[in-house]
Amino acid sequence: MKLLSILFIGLITIQLTSAQGFEVSPVVLEYKVEPSNAETKNIMVTNHGNKRQAFSMGLRDFERDSSGAKQYMEAGSSKNSLSRWITVSPSYIEINPNESKDIGITVTVPHRDYSTKWAILTIKAVQVRTSFEADKTVRTGILITPTIAVNIYQSPSSSSNYKAQLSDFKEVTKEGDEYRTMKVIINNTGGKKIDCRLNLIIADVETAKERKMSPKKFYTLPGERRVVTLKLPNDLEPGVYSVAAVLDYGHRTALEGIQTIIEVK
Repeated sequence: MKLLSILFIGLITIQLTSAQGFEVSPVVLEYKVEPSNAETKNIMVTNHGNKRQAFSMGLRDFERDSSGAKQYMEAGSSKNSLSRWITVSPSYIEINPNESKDIGITVTVPHRDYSTKWAILTIKAVQVRTSFEADKTVRTGILITPTIAVNIYQSPSSSSNYKAQLSDFKEVTKEGDEYRTMKVIINNTGGKKIDCRLNLIIADVETAKERKMSPKKFYTLPGERRVVTLKLPNDLEPGVYSVAAVLDYGHRTALEGIQTIIEVK
């Protein structure tokens, strides 16, 4: 597995949904293509600048760590790579000021492959420079390259392997913290991308009075181990409380829950 660094010597890449005079829409594509089939979706690139601008398209793989941060990889190097199934047309365009062009993103799924795959498409503003400008850039060592990333996911509709589990629910508050904090691990043990709503429910053991905090919303990919922290409110009265983390990820699945006991003095 070969990781790609976001920061190269002499090259800074900025990943945004709108960057220095251009934008891309949408920035998330979700495919539900069945094996042995293909589907094309379009993204629109708009040049808001005052001169004609060139753009190049490229593909990358990525995986995510336990915090949800992406680690970028060469296209085709991840076991979960969607890059191998994607065709981008065109892969290079030039757009006049205040005009837009469509880019076709085609996903072709091999025979009998029902797995979930993902990748990133990058749309980069190409800097066309004179010899003098190029030499100046070499001397300064820095070239800003605005780049917009489009997340692409593929999972066939016929696959319904949604499954997640909670574990290691405990308090992780440190001395000096403003809030008492709980930690829980979400393991995506199924084969689908899961959109999660994680609720924190606090119940007074003596009175059974219950409080439900605002849910945290995030997603997990197959095989991911996601660590999520949840803050307890500061206005709990002294007493003993049952604290539960409850995961709702829809698709007619049962709620996943885990609980522990804490004391407020």
